[in-house]
Amino acid sequence: MFIIEKPKEIHIQSWKEIVEESISSHGFRFRYEKINFDRFWTSIFQDDFFAFAAKNEDKFMGVAVARVNETYYHKIIELDLLYVLPDFRKIGVARSLINKIESIAKEQKLDLAIRGVEKSNLMAQKLFKNYQEIHRTSFLKKPD
Repeated sequence: MFIIEKPKEIHIQSWKEIVEESISSHGFRFRYEKINFDRFWTSIFQDDFFAFAAKNEDKFMGVAVARVNETYYHKIIELDLLYVLPDFRKIGVARSLINKIESIAKEQKLDLAIRGVEKSNLMAQKLFKNYQEIHRTSFLKKPD
């Protein structure tokens, strides 16, 4: 059994470890290569961010972070981070974290967008099977 809770200052080190493991496990390149954890930590306490951790007693199992993205033509909630530690996969942790984000999206009457799910990530593909797939291309220009 586990609980879903908001981040707390006393858990900053646990959050840092799980976020860094998430980044390194995905082998991200470019802008994801180095994370400024202090900026991340400050951001998740802002009004347009929603962050949650799954915990069993004092053991962190996974985290989810979503943010409201508003432009001149739409306002949505985007999932920025969903990561479950390998020892806690396939027991409903990711589903519980997504359910929490989905409930916020529903309360605020906003669509929930999931970006960057690799075709090879079969667990994530299964988790998001009820979502409509949107084909987009992303571009990144690195400073000269």
